[in-house]
Amino acid sequence: MARTRGAHRGGSSSSHAEASEQEPRQRPTASVRRRGKGHHTESGPSSHGEGGSSTSHGEASPSLPVPTDIHEEQENIIQHKEVVAGQDHDVLGGFPGGPEDTSLLTGFADHVACAIWDGQDRVDMKLVSHGKKLKRFGVCHAAIQPFVQNSGLMPLCDIIYEYPDKGLILAFVERWHRETSSFHLPFGEMTVTLDDVFVLLHLPIVGELLSNEALDFDVALQCVIDLLGVERSKASSELNHCRGPYVRLSWLRDVYTECCDNEQWEFAARAYLLHLVGCTIFVNKSATSINVSYLNLFADLQSCGRFAWGAAALTHLYEQLSDASLAHTKQLAGYLTLLQSWIYEHFPGLGRKQVLDNYDEQRPRATRYVIPRLNCTLLEVRAQLDALTYDGVIWNPYVTHRVTRPLMNIALFCGFIRLGEIVHRHLPDRVLRQFGFMQHIPRSPLSIGDFSLADIDARWIRFADHVLKGLLPAVPPYSCVDGYLQWFRQVSHPYIISGNHDDRPTLVPRLRRHVPDDLPPQRRSPDSSSGLSGAIRRMISVLQRMVDCRDVTEGTVAWEHTNEALRIGRQAVEEYGSSNRGGRNVRGRRSSSG
Repeated sequence: MARTRGAHRGGSSSSHAEASEQEPRQRPTASVRRRGKGHHTESGPSSHGEGGSSTSHGEASPSLPVPTDIHEEQENIIQHKEVVAGQDHDVLGGFPGGPEDTSLLTGFADHVACAIWDGQDRVDMKLVSHGKKLKRFGVCHAAIQPFVQNSGLMPLCDIIYEYPDKGLILAFVERWHRETSSFHLPFGEMTVTLDDVFVLLHLPIVGELLSNEALDFDVALQCVIDLLGVERSKASSELNHCRGPYVRLSWLRDVYTECCDNEQWEFAARAYLLHLVGCTIFVNKSATSINVSYLNLFADLQSCGRFAWGAAALTHLYEQLSDASLAHTKQLAGYLTLLQSWIYEHFPGLGRKQVLDNYDEQRPRATRYVIPRLNCTLLEVRAQLDALTYDGVIWNPYVTHRVTRPLMNIALFCGFIRLGEIVHRHLPDRVLRQFGFMQHIPRSPLSIGDFSLADIDARWIRFADHVLKGLLPAVPPYSCVDGYLQWFRQVSHPYIISGNHDDRPTLVPRLRRHVPDDLPPQRRSPDSSSGLSGAIRRMISVLQRMVDCRDVTEGTVAWEHTNEALRIGRQAVEEYGSSNRGGRNVRGRRSSSG
């Protein structure tokens, strides 16, 4: 099992308070704001943007979460919150446009959405993406394909978006909140989950969490020499050029080519895999290099498939989104293809993508789309998201893909995921509708408690003890419990553009304006929701979703058969309804005739 050497360095909220009393107040660093508490920062050259920090973790039992007094926690947050210089918002009184209750989004004063509401829109942000580099690099040599396949990373070779949709991505970044690991939208929260990574990328989400320890210069140098077969002078020159334990992606391509020419296949495989993750799931803000610490993950090419690469990719994406959601941040890294394909799946009306006519469900779902050069504008998507209703969302878009990638129990794991010492919460209880369940008011993220890295690994291995249970199916798919939206709008900032609430679109446009948005589903008669009629109705719903989501291509045999099945199903329901209405007055009574 992956481990982090030594005790995890971090501070509790109480020690943080004592330090705050002794030190002069100053603007919090990005890492402190990302975590909310704790001070540990992984060392690394700032020019490469590889520094990371993690939540502080107390020594608690891995199987029993530490109970948290939410009122006491909120009081501590209010007492010890470091307010940005010049910020005049009264945290106790909330923020214009929300949140009114600041117990959930404790770092909102530093958030880009807060600045936008105050009329301070962010300057242009740079997106770091390596789609073009990966495409130019091409497919791996046939001799190393077994190594790449065994690693579990082979699907990444075929998932290439050359042109990230900047306006689309940044509009979602404005709605990301690190406290909940989710996007806050007008109707509640949504997020990229382990299940999304499993379906979109076909990366494994079961296995060991990654423990890539930071390396000093000498250890990194020896690692490059031993694992890539590079001469000491050449390796030393590269690390000196990068000013630390990093190597350039272009340098890796040269090493790979040289190793292939010399038929040094294991060295070539490691160079290829390090370049692959550096261009995809572990893209950093340097835009040119990758940390040598990741090379150690490929030391044993026969066993590197034991890692939960999907959990690592998700942790890194959460980290980059959390950093980019801060008002002062000017770059966004991470695997933007994962985020962009997730948006396409759940929000079919957004973006300018095209769907492949010959897409095969055996392939990763992210390969379903063709991305044009033309991007959306940020202002365009920002307005679209503010006007989003239930009709614009596909909560569970992977129905036709479940034969290839079924919903796994670990996707409902509630707890921490990590990449080295970078730690984030995975909270599917906040986005239950994405799994087909009714959304309830979720517990506080702090209720999970704080854990050491070793305990996080132990809980992950015993994930079955920490998955959600006893959930109710969502009928209709946007169902939430009574009062959920009122609670959400108290603790969130659901709209980015300032406006009058009464002028906002109702979430369910087909309903009258005065009908509350979180109106619970009407109770149906037994005949309409159960038995043969109910089964046919559910089948019709699934088939219609396949047509609407273009899971079947128009004009194909599958499309014709799907529509024929829809016609037959609807006709059967109509005939059943007619016959049932004809016998309504005598239903349940014994006939008196004869």
